[in-house]
Amino acid sequence: MTVYNKLAYQRGELLSKQHAPRNVEARLARRFNGEVGRLNKWVEEVRAETNESIPYLDSDAASKGVRILMLFQDPSGAAEGDSGFISKHNNDPTARNYYEATEAAGVPYDITLNWNVVPWWSTNNPLFPGRTVNKEAPRAAPYLVDFIRLLSEPPRVLVLSGDKAQKAWDRIAWKIDAEVIRDTVILRCPHPSPLSYNAANGGDGRKNYLHIIETFREAARIAG
Repeated sequence: MTVYNKLAYQRGELLSKQHAPRNVEARLARRFNGEVGRLNKWVEEVRAETNESIPYLDSDAASKGVRILMLFQDPSGAAEGDSGFISKHNNDPTARNYYEATEAAGVPYDITLNWNVVPWWSTNNPLFPGRTVNKEAPRAAPYLVDFIRLLSEPPRVLVLSGDKAQKAWDRIAWKIDAEVIRDTVILRCPHPSPLSYNAANGGDGRKNYLHIIETFREAARIAG
């Protein structure tokens, strides 16, 4: 298996059962610690209720609180099987691009949490070939609403990453109590997947990764 996330690998952070099993074991041992630990207990409840395999939130993220919430479309295959976490330390090209973009933008991981509109693997899942994010989003919507409400404090910034996450959010945002996210700044950017990251942006023709980095930099500025 290829090491895609070389930055995480070089820093000893890679989450991969094949390449760094001790990292995965150590992260699992901490999965119920702190604010993220409380959310991971909720993840287990959602697993039992839906009978879906849902990756944990990264127990090394948001140690100082969730000031920035990064919202993506659904977990990757790496999050599903190779690590069991939604993390910038995962061994897949999207996690690599995301990690590099957050580094370029100066986004602190200790105030950032990553989550998905659909918390179970939907895109290109070989076990469920008919699934898509758009099809699964209505079923997943109540859980996203619950997730937002479970945060100890509203995030200062919510970054909607990619068209699918943005459309799903637009469909369900009205269900979230306006008071909960009244002061949350909502930003939008392209998805850091390999298909999107280096592609030309449809709006101005610049590379999408430039828009991603600029959006992340603005999120870090607002979060303080």
